[in-house]
Amino acid sequence: MIGPIKDEAQAGEPGTSRGYGVNSLSDNQDFTPNTPKSQELEYNPQAVKVAALYQDLNDEGKRDAQYLLNNLDKVPDDMPDEWQPLTMSYFYEPRAPLVYVLEGIIKEKSLNIVYGPPGDMKSMLMQDLAVNVAMGKPWLEVAPWQTGGHAIKTAQGPVIWLDYDMGEDLLYERFRALGKQHKAPEDLPLKVYSFPTPPFNASDAASVAVFSARASGARLIIIDNLGTVSGGIEENSSAMIGVMSNLRWLSKETGAAVIAIHHQRKSNGLSGRAGDALRGHSSIESSLDIALQVDREPYSDQVTIKSTKTRTREVPPFTAYFAYTHNQNKELETAQFYSVEPEDMLSNYAIEREIKDALEAGPMIQNDLWQAVKAALPDVGRPRILELIRKLEAANKLKMTPGAKNSKAYSLPVCNSLQQFAGASSKQDR
Repeated sequence: MIGPIKDEAQAGEPGTSRGYGVNSLSDNQDFTPNTPKSQELEYNPQAVKVAALYQDLNDEGKRDAQYLLNNLDKVPDDMPDEWQPLTMSYFYEPRAPLVYVLEGIIKEKSLNIVYGPPGDMKSMLMQDLAVNVAMGKPWLEVAPWQTGGHAIKTAQGPVIWLDYDMGEDLLYERFRALGKQHKAPEDLPLKVYSFPTPPFNASDAASVAVFSARASGARLIIIDNLGTVSGGIEENSSAMIGVMSNLRWLSKETGAAVIAIHHQRKSNGLSGRAGDALRGHSSIESSLDIALQVDREPYSDQVTIKSTKTRTREVPPFTAYFAYTHNQNKELETAQFYSVEPEDMLSNYAIEREIKDALEAGPMIQNDLWQAVKAALPDVGRPRILELIRKLEAANKLKMTPGAKNSKAYSLPVCNSLQQFAGASSKQDR
């Protein structure tokens, strides 16, 4: 028997010495999965954790566990040294390219957060993403009523949605409506768990390990939401370091992209860096590969998504429009998010867009050019505009012609203008 029990049990009952000498854990009554609650409470908590971990092992793991428990003298005294350094020879080895679950934004084996205020449709947005990834379908198709925006490619794979927020009734309504609109098959590799017991506890390494075994093979895991799976830890506490570390381990162990849905701080009327809106201890943001903030105007069906933290390249803001229909019971009948022209007035992509738009009418001297961009983007500073003009010039995306008194005149490259002219002509021909 593993570990002591609280009270002496009758002979032949679970918790007695009758289990000594068994050859298989499955034969030991101490590990009967359907033990009544009154008897289950007698077990040592460590034994319960071991049993739970055992149930999620594969056949080879179960055989090894049974052998070692029956031959405790064979258990190695020292575990293998996990501190193995990575050297330059490792870094020079060729490796497979990164797989992005959501092209250019969210990659496999990553830890991410999508956050915003209550009622900003962030959960619905992620449910739409979940269906698209499970289908391998580009996310956010361009809205049929306009030409702006663009769809984002996904890498198809199994998806797990872990719900500790909205409950089964609302999940049913939403996923049914999304599935009907996207024409998702009944055997879609999407598994949704709503308030499962025992609950998932991201502060408990054993709970994370059990869930990791269940989620093996998933490409995307979405947790709704971070606060409800943190084991009661106060989100402003430094103990969140352990929670985020366990979620990072989950992404590494399963190979999946993990997205936790979270909330943002209540506005205090003060402006600061965008990432300061993410609620909780600073370790939450620092642990992430990317944080996406969802913003919605009151009563609008449109949301704008922007990255407030990324470990890699900048992700330009993008905008999604929620289109839906209701049935006679005023429940969602069909639902889908579409891509529309983004409301981007701050990113480098916005600056480049305005530079090129200003030069469409012809060459401009540098002073006039940056002022034209500044007029279109009043919240962007002059140094950023000039810096990007120089970068575009160095990349041959702008042509610079020296003028009198050290002035510089900028224009679009001739090849770009010809391509645009050819494209415009072909559109007119059609």
